[in-house]
Formats: sequence, C-alpha cells, structure tokens
Amino acid sequence: MVNFDEQANCLNCGAKLTTRFCGECGQEKVRRITFKELFKTAQRAILEFESPFLKTFITMTTSPGRVCRDYIEGKRASYFNPIKYAFWSLTFFFFLTALTEQSVGELATSSFLGSPTPETQRFGEVLSQIMESSMWYLIFIYTAVFALLLRVFFRKEGIKFTEFYVLAILPSAHVTWFTSILVATSWLDAKIITSASVYISVLFSIYAYTTFFDKNKVKVFLKSCAVMFLGLFIVGFIGAMHTYIQIGYEDAVEQHKLEQAKGEKQVETNNL
Repeated sequence: MVNFDEQANCLNCGAKLTTRFCGECGQEKVRRITFKELFKTAQRAILEFESPFLKTFITMTTSPGRVCRDYIEGKRASYFNPIKYAFWSLTFFFFLTALTEQSVGELATSSFLGSPTPETQRFGEVLSQIMESSMWYLIFIYTAVFALLLRVFFRKEGIKFTEFYVLAILPSAHVTWFTSILVATSWLDAKIITSASVYISVLFSIYAYTTFFDKNKVKVFLKSCAVMFLGLFIVGFIGAMHTYIQIGYEDAVEQHKLEQAKGEKQVETNNL
C-alpha cells in the first residue's frame, strides 16, 4: 500500500515533488480517500462546472463580443470552454427534442416539408434525414465557414483562423440554448421555431461580431453583416449540393434495384 504521508514523488507521473502541486502534470499531492475528501471533490466539481458556465451564459447574453475577446486574449479560467459550451448546448437541444418527441431534421427543414411541389417535398425529406443523422458534425463543420470568412474580412486584425473559430462558435452555441427553450414550449409550430431561431442567430451573431472589435463600429457592422449573409449563402449552397447528391445516389440505387428485378423476372420468363 502506498504511504500517502511520505510522498517524495508525484503518484501520477513520478516527477519529484517540490510543492503541493506537481510541476510536470499539475496533480495536487494526494491523500487517502475519505468521506471528507469525497465531499470536497464533489463540491469542487460542482463549483468548477457551474461558476465558469454561469458566467459564460450570463455574460454571453449581455456582452457576447467581450466574452469572445476575453477568451481569445487569455482570460480563459473564468469562462467555459467554447467547444464544451457548444457540445452541452447541442446535447440539451437534442435532449429536449427527444423529450418533446420532435424531429431535429423536421425542425431544421420545416420550410420545405409540406410543400405542394413534389420535388421540393422530396428535397426537404432528404435534407431532414441528413440533418437528423449528421447535425452533430455539420454544426462544427459549418462554423468553420464563418470562421474562415471572419479571417478574410478581418485579416488585418492579426487574429488566427482558430481564434476566429471561437468567435464563430460561441454565439451560435448560445443561440442554441434559446432554441431549446422554444422547443421546450412544444406548442409553437416547427416553422415558427425555425424562423425565430434563424432570425435570432443572425442578429445575435452580427451583434457579437460587432462588439468584438473596438474600431469603427459602422465599418465593423457592415463587414459582420457581409460575413453572416455570405456564410449563410455558402452553407446553404453546400447543404443543397449535399442534398442533391444524396437524392441522385438514392435514385441511382432505386433504379439499379428496378433493373435488377426486371432482369431476374426476364430470366424467369425465359426459363419457362
């Protein structure tokens, strides 16, 4: 059994201990597990989750640009990690859609479903399937489009693409929390939820981009609008191409099955 009272080396990585915390891996000098230690660990875990998360949520609601700038400039311990923030917002969104028995794909493509045009109806159904199965990945991939556009339009600011990714994903993730609230009401029509979410996302993102920079607000505002609308166009175009390719693939598979069935029927007829 390890002697916890005489720790000359870190029990995690083996490095020599000179202070309470290991200089190599950062682990604190450990003690035997007791009820007191378990309570302290649980208390610390709750506080470490809630404090940065609540501060991020509250400040993102009022000053999204400041949160993004603070995080990029190094004030990170006070805020929740942007990727984790996006992950938890999406998790909460999917949880509520499942709880209210709503379809993520139908919410995202409600404007296409129920269309009087068969082609548009088919497009909406396929797009809904794509969103239902791949939304987790698409959100993070499409965010890169906006980050790249921010890098292009604000290239003189000396900010890297990966840093602009933080500016792109935090507002999007924050809006997802409010979309979840709309979903939770469940009495709202899917089209209303989708439209409201899109409008809020566009306006909030432009507000976040504009307040992120301290320079000429009018110029920054116009560039932010250009980033947002050009980004929506590119994402929409990519989404449409993806959908049409999927439709073409499904049609080709269906045609192959029909030809195969026809060939088998012809063989049976010849045998008779």
